[in-house]
Amino acid sequence: MTERTDHTTRPLAFACAISLLGTILWIALMLAGGTPPATFEQAFTKASRMDTVFVLSYLNVAFLVTVPVIALMALLHGFCKPLLSPWASRIAIVFVPIYGILNLTISLSQITVVPTLVDMARQPETRLLAESLLRLVLQELPGSPAAFFNGLAYAVLGIPSIVFGAALSRHSSRALKWAGRLLALNGAACILAVFGVLTHVPALQFGTIFGGGLFFMALLPMTWVFFAGRS
Repeated sequence: MTERTDHTTRPLAFACAISLLGTILWIALMLAGGTPPATFEQAFTKASRMDTVFVLSYLNVAFLVTVPVIALMALLHGFCKPLLSPWASRIAIVFVPIYGILNLTISLSQITVVPTLVDMARQPETRLLAESLLRLVLQELPGSPAAFFNGLAYAVLGIPSIVFGAALSRHSSRALKWAGRLLALNGAACILAVFGVLTHVPALQFGTIFGGGLFFMALLPMTWVFFAGRS
């Protein structure tokens, strides 16, 4: 691929940088949140506190991870076109808005819908209904539909990650080659995580977290290369 100008790569650089910041905050807030809940009672208690870390975690996922990653994937779609067949390029980009809708819906529901249901659960007349609904929508509750669809969102994003990652791995820049490999591995790990849930293989279920680490490592060389305008 011919060298791009700084003007051409600057939007990609900013999308990478914001995604990198969001990923760092995601890791930091996940660690600050302590041990993940293992039961409904623990997940309910954590949601009912609605502390600063809880709220910031989901705001961060929505606005500093999901939205910038959508922009990043859209920009990578254009950047990688010369290295992709037309069908691969079209298929990859289709999955990006699906990821966005799933992740934004689930993340924002934790700080909008969940507090309302928690309040309802404190009322004797609505407690049973509210608890039934909370078992469906609490993302941090293991085995809940919300937890599954959150993992599915990252598995969906795994498809364009693999496609664009494979394209970047064929780039002339050594840094982008490594970034592409890491991006593709991130996509594979997130897809395997969903299979782990469906097949009840605990080791695979950590694929989303492992994939997040790989995504973080992929963003480092991409941010540097695109800001330097050396692609």
